[in-house]
Amino acid sequence: MGEVSRLNARDEGRHADAAVEAWWFWGYLAGGTAGLFVGLELRGQRFDYFAGLVRTGSPYLHVAELDSTGLRSGLEIKPPEMWADHRCDEPFRQWSVGHEAHGVLLDDPGDALGNAYGRPVPVTFDIEWYGLAEPEAIAGGYVQRGEVDAVVELLEGELRIEGPASRVHVWGRPWTPTAPGERTGWGLRAPYRRSDGVGIEQVLTSTGWHAWIVDNGDPDALRP
Repeated sequence: MGEVSRLNARDEGRHADAAVEAWWFWGYLAGGTAGLFVGLELRGQRFDYFAGLVRTGSPYLHVAELDSTGLRSGLEIKPPEMWADHRCDEPFRQWSVGHEAHGVLLDDPGDALGNAYGRPVPVTFDIEWYGLAEPEAIAGGYVQRGEVDAVVELLEGELRIEGPASRVHVWGRPWTPTAPGERTGWGLRAPYRRSDGVGIEQVLTSTGWHAWIVDNGDPDALRP
């Protein structure tokens, strides 16, 4: 428990003096046939919110609320026509994360790096995130490995995702991949574009989630 003690349980919550702070959660089915992610970045009273679902043989379901308002107490947000909350149930051990929102289905996941026009669909995430290892300190925060037990409610029914997971919490800087992600093999793509215009490519493979910054002007940058 030394790493937890060094970080301090209060580090799980908000850091009032930080100009920017971000929480990210990823999970997937072993084998990489389906996965999801959620990200919240706070900048004062404004925020970016991202979520996504990938499944073999299905379009990428993409949710994004950029430079929005509607921050409530804790990490609950309520912008127009959506709701999301991120609650620490036990520091470094369990988080409850969920949303009720509308996303878009993208036949070409790369559209999420542009205008992300797609077929609107309602979607609900109900995620329980459990830590399986001690958090590891990184510049400005920490990362942690764990597992998820998640239920995704879609028009066609429920999808359950139970399997490996990871998360990141940083403050004083936004979270972006700091080194090239593993680009061996193709997988299920789940890119997104931040409100500052930075594009992030994410790919789910049989070995888990991988991410890297992309240059939207370079079509080869999207290839692992």
